[in-house]
Order: sequence, then structure tokens, then C-alpha cells
Amino acid sequence: MPPADNPSNQPAAADLPPTAAAASFAWRDAMFDPEQFRASGQALVALLAKQLSHDLAGEGQPLNWQPPQLAEQAWLQPMPEQPELNADTLLSWLSQQVIPANLAVHHPHSMGHQLAPPLPLAALCDLVASLANQAMPVYETGPAATLIERQVIRWLSGLLGWHSDSGSAGILTSGGAQANLTALLAARQHGVDVWRSGVKHAPQLRILTSSLAHYSISRAAGIMGLGTDAVLAVAVDAQGRMDMADLARLHASCLQHGEIVMAVVASAGCTATGSIDPLQDIAAFCQAQQLWLHVDGAHGASALLSTQHAHKLQGIALADSVTWDGHKLLYMPAAVSAVLFREARHSYLAFAQDASYLFHGEDAALDYNTSYRTLECTKRMMGLKLLAAFKLYGRQGMAQLLDHVFALASSFADALAQAPDFELLMRPQTNIVCFRYRTDAAQSNRLQSWLRLQLLQGGDYHLSQVEISGTLWLRCTLMNPYTELKHLQGLLERIRTRTRSAEENG
Repeated sequence: MPPADNPSNQPAAADLPPTAAAASFAWRDAMFDPEQFRASGQALVALLAKQLSHDLAGEGQPLNWQPPQLAEQAWLQPMPEQPELNADTLLSWLSQQVIPANLAVHHPHSMGHQLAPPLPLAALCDLVASLANQAMPVYETGPAATLIERQVIRWLSGLLGWHSDSGSAGILTSGGAQANLTALLAARQHGVDVWRSGVKHAPQLRILTSSLAHYSISRAAGIMGLGTDAVLAVAVDAQGRMDMADLARLHASCLQHGEIVMAVVASAGCTATGSIDPLQDIAAFCQAQQLWLHVDGAHGASALLSTQHAHKLQGIALADSVTWDGHKLLYMPAAVSAVLFREARHSYLAFAQDASYLFHGEDAALDYNTSYRTLECTKRMMGLKLLAAFKLYGRQGMAQLLDHVFALASSFADALAQAPDFELLMRPQTNIVCFRYRTDAAQSNRLQSWLRLQLLQGGDYHLSQVEISGTLWLRCTLMNPYTELKHLQGLLERIRTRTRSAEENG
């Protein structure tokens, strides 16, 4: 029989008197003390609830800006050899140094990026997932986690118009970039078998996607060894939607040069403007040309929850694969994304690996082993917070969150259209609004960038910027259900005030 592990070289507990045996493991009991966990957990939730109430009320600022080079100085410390904190001082440290340095995503003036102010009870489910710490490469290492994820995938697939009896499947991943990569790996393998021999033996592969597509598409091409030049940008119309004539032109050019289009990637809520490509027309084109259609619905797929907005995604059910982010308009803590496949067999194309210590060919539960279909081996119990949110609020309740921010974006666009000193890029199709302060054309880009920086550094509002065809636009991503039109009108007035002040001071 092999000797028991004793890495500390301490006497075995059985060889010690009872009191000594207990003392030898006091460090262990202190680190895993359930009572300390309970007391600290209650205090931490009280602290976070107070901060949540503060942020939702719009108190304070969304961001206490410091240049990163300066802010980092407070964190340049040697690793402690001995404890510096106890349970009580940990809470004090969190409240004084960590929380104030965060971007307050629940603040109604936080509207910079596509990151949700997460549902508080979903965050509690993340605590459950963290402590349970299910690894999930195979069913036995996360039984409940696996079944929860499969249920979430069934629900999302059903919203797409797919159903389990038609053979759809999917997996949850740590973010939309990984979901897009997984889908494109499957698309590549569907067209050309490169898993063992590599891309060097394959013909030139191309990906056709909108010029406004997320950068993760070109990054995926680079990761796959195709090179970012393999991604050909399709022109967009005035509403930021893929131009069908240019798509057909690029496809014909690829055929003429003996190149294989491994996938067409459509955007359902592109990052820059929130525009939704003409999915029905693109799907018809892909079917006629026998092309794999992937829809990057990381941002906009959640519109399928809404009876008001689901029609905007007409045609998405014809896609071969879809990416859908939970940490955007499903209001989940980051990160949780789904990559969904219309045909279950395609979900196994991305990866093909052997690992006898995990995968057992005689196992009747092979379909329940997530590692066959995902880049990750160990991954967290991502599905719990999504499952709980739908059980807590239902589809209709979750849709209310999306309906609010979509309606707010429309109202904000109306206000901008009526303001003579502002210019609207386009009517919002989702919850993203791009606009700029009117000024001399030669100075316009410089002014928009300066205004955003002033708002950021002043801590007034957190918004972003985007460049479209050489023109810089201010960009609001309205994610917070506590953001109202009065907050946005205040933003416009703050921009006016700062611009006038700059003009007066030369």
C-alpha cells in the first residue's frame, strides 16, 4: 500500500496526542472555517448592497479616474510572507481600496460599453458556482453543472427557433470571442479537414464579414493560422448593415481566384453601432451558395426574448451557428457566452482530441462531456446564473430589461435629432446610439475625442467613441435599466457646458 502523502513532514495526526493533533491542523480549520465564511459573507453582502443602492441612485460618479501609471503605484507591493489582513480588515480593504477603484456599472451615467449591470441575484449564483468549483470537462466532475448548462442551451436554442428534437446543440464559453472562435473552427473543419494535417495542405480559405464586424473575427482567423488577411470586409449601407451586392461581389471574386469561403459571418447587433445585418437575405444567399453562416449575436441575440423586437432577427434560425453573450443583454455577471449549432453533429467539429484520463470510449454519457466541444477543459458552472434568472423572472421579465434600453435609445435619438447642435449617425436598431457635437468639420474628430476624455477624467459620464469611415462619433451603450432620458439630457447639457467653457478659454 503506498505511503500517505505528508508534504509538510509533520508527524501523522494518529501519532500525536488529541490536543496536538488538533493544533497541527489549526491553520487548515482557520482557512476553511464555515462560521467565519458565514459571518464574512453576511458582512460582504451588506457592503455590496449598500454600494449597489448608492450606484443605482446615481450618487457619486461612475468612475473615479486616475491615469493607470499613477493608479498602479498603490498596487506595487511585495507578496506578503505573513498575513496582512484578517476577515474584518479584508472587508475594510475591499470597501476603501477595491470598490471605489471599480467602474460603477450600476450607475445610470455608466454607458460606455456592452457590459451589463448584472442582476444581483445572478451574482449570488456566481458565489455558489465559485464555492462548488465544478471543473466540468466530463460529466462526473460537474453533474449538476452539466445538466444545468444543457437546459440553458435548450432554452436559448428554442428562442432561435431550433429545438432539441431537430438536433441542435451548443456549449457555454468564457466570452463571445471564444464562442466565435469555436464556431469558426467548426466552419473550417466542415469545409476542409485540417485537424491533423494543418492549414498548409488546405486551399486558401476566406471569411466574409461586415466591415463593422467585431475584431474577434479577424483575431480568430489569425489564431487559426489563416492570417487576418483571410477576412474580407463586406461594405455596409448607411444603417451599418451588410451590403448584399458587395457580399455577392466578394464571393464571386473568391471563386474566380480558386479560394474557398469557409464562412459568412453576419452581425446581429454589431459592436460599433448596434446595427443588425439583413439576416434573412444573407441566409438565403448562403443556402444558395452552400456556405456556412455564422451569426455573431453576442450583443443582439437577446432581442429574441422580446415580442417587440424579435422580428429584427428574422432569418437567424437559418444560421449554422450563433454566438450569444449572457453578460450583455441577458444581464449576467461576466463572462458567460453560448455558441449554438443548428445541427448537433457540427458542435463536435471544432475540436478532436484524445485524452484517456478523461474520455472513455465505452462511456454511455459521452454526449454529456463538455470538453469534446469547447476550448476549455476546466470551466466554471456558468449556466447556473442564467437558469436561475429565467426561473426568477421568466422570459417576459428578462425581456423588460431589453425593452427599456431599446426604447431609451430611441428616445435619445429623437432628442438628438431635435437638437441643432448635435448630429445623429443613424437611428438605433438596438441600444447603441452614436452622435457627435456639431463643429467645424476640420476640428470635429479632435473635439469628440476631447469631449469624451473630459467626461471620463471628470467622472461625469462614462461613454465611448467609435470611428466610422474616418469620422469619430461619441457612443452610448445604454445597458442600465436605471438610466432614464433625464440622465441623457444631462449628458448633452454637460457636453454643451464643457464646449462653451473650452471656447471661452481659447
